[in-house]
Amino acid sequence: MQTESLRDELLAKAESMKALPTLNTVITEVLRVMNDKNSSFNQLFTVVRYDQAISSKIISIANSAYYSRGWSITNLERAMVAIGFEEIKNILVCLVFLKEILNGWKLSQADLAVLWNHTVSVACAAKILAGRTVAADPEEAFTVSILHDMGKVIFGSYGAPYRKVAAEARETGRDICALEQEAFGVDHQEVGYVMSVKWRFPEQFSTVIRSHHGRSEGKEPLADLVRVADRFAENPDADLGAEGMVLRKEKDLIASETKRISELLGVVDAGR
Repeated sequence: MQTESLRDELLAKAESMKALPTLNTVITEVLRVMNDKNSSFNQLFTVVRYDQAISSKIISIANSAYYSRGWSITNLERAMVAIGFEEIKNILVCLVFLKEILNGWKLSQADLAVLWNHTVSVACAAKILAGRTVAADPEEAFTVSILHDMGKVIFGSYGAPYRKVAAEARETGRDICALEQEAFGVDHQEVGYVMSVKWRFPEQFSTVIRSHHGRSEGKEPLADLVRVADRFAENPDADLGAEGMVLRKEKDLIASETKRISELLGVVDAGR
């Protein structure tokens, strides 16, 4: 009965959530670029592309009725071009204020840093894997990987009880979705999917968010690619078939790229 109640509560939060919290360091870097009169579109894109909160909002806006040209935009750079440089800066200012509102979710910067470092590692792995296998557009793979675990943000608002679930997944190797189902009656895939539909994400992004812990047997190549990248980020030595071999060969590159991006934005890996 308790898990049923928690499930309803989590899904209600997913329905009502307006935006994702973002890291203080990312906001600081965004503001620095925006306050530089000589800054360029490329400089702003370089910072924005590494943050799931900002990326998700921009893609959602680009696919809204106001900006949509009748087709889905799944590439962050194209989404920013569609919206326009000046409008993007206005949106980012709004996100800064939304971040203050979201303090009510009580997610610690340490918890956000753990989630952020994982998603960046997955994104780097997915981008490299997409490029090596030609299974998907590398930039699209990178962007959806930044967003794939966004349902965990709501779970993270439960603090210690969810940290316990995450720790058990790391220590035992059990799939975190199964543990979330046991403890909360729902997993982060379903919660993230509800959020993605509410925010009008492209269908293929919602599919990845909903099913990146499953195997689609080739029916959803982007979801399969993110699944492999996600498992690799959790355990580089896991048996992931031919794709795992590709990623193991690029293990040092993935690690160096993840470190480079983290250092660029001043994010400390607080939980690994």
